[in-house]
Amino acid sequence: RRDYQRDATNTMAAVTASTVSCRASPTAARPAARAAARALAVPTSVPAGGAACARFPGTSRPGGVSSTREARGSTGRAGARGGALRAIVDSSANAKETLKEEPALASDMEVDYTVLRDHLKAGEWELADNEHRRLIIVLAGEDAEDREWVYFTEVQNMPVTDMKTIDALWRYYSDDKFGFSVQRKIWIGQKRQWTKFFKVIDWTTGENGNYRKWPEEFIWKKDAARGHMPLTSALRGTQLLNALLEHPAYAPPKKPKTAADNVQAAASKFQESVKESLEGGMKGGFGGFKGFPGLKGLKKPSWMGGD
Repeated sequence: RRDYQRDATNTMAAVTASTVSCRASPTAARPAARAAARALAVPTSVPAGGAACARFPGTSRPGGVSSTREARGSTGRAGARGGALRAIVDSSANAKETLKEEPALASDMEVDYTVLRDHLKAGEWELADNEHRRLIIVLAGEDAEDREWVYFTEVQNMPVTDMKTIDALWRYYSDDKFGFSVQRKIWIGQKRQWTKFFKVIDWTTGENGNYRKWPEEFIWKKDAARGHMPLTSALRGTQLLNALLEHPAYAPPKKPKTAADNVQAAASKFQESVKESLEGGMKGGFGGFKGFPGLKGLKKPSWMGGD
């Protein structure tokens, strides 16, 4: 314990000495300042004058010591300060390790995403959106390619790997502003209300919420509203966009149905059958209810008598 206190005191004294020297002669103080910084595991900064002087959070003076008197303060405080500084250094290192890398062009259908990547990388947002639309059609299958548009029912068969690749490319080159997963978060935040969602991502204009004219009125710039791209036409309804935002690549996995869920689903199905049967009966018999004959053809019981 005495050795630790002595080392801490010596280190703080070295920092103080390097501070004084740094003020007097920045160039000559460089080795001492760096040695003191290494002793406390803190980074060094290089001022305009060229000297490398250790700086501490919360201080304006090199070395982080405001006076010689502070250098002779409590060794316990020095140890706590050293621990805090080490934590700062460690967090900085972790931040560098978690820096995002350029997404891999992975595909389960051997689709080439090079053109999309290159357009996004060059900031050619409209061209990127056009290529994105073509790729979605390719992922939907040959029938979609023949008709050149996608049924919402085809979205569920699009590979998760490919959908994640497309989304990762949009997010990476837009600094997390564009992509299906970004749009989904906004949509969920707006309680899945399409009118509010379209307004937030700037797909509509004016008090009446009129859709922007494609492509001239859309904003093909990186400073467009968050979620503005990629574009999915909703002029004929939101089923396609809904299917894309609910794709397993972006939506959390659905919870398995419980027995109560199954009972409720069966009850709802029965109610629908009864409703359809009643409507069919009003149009001429209850023939719509499977398993039951219509009224036509029923005979009067013999006990009722008469004609």
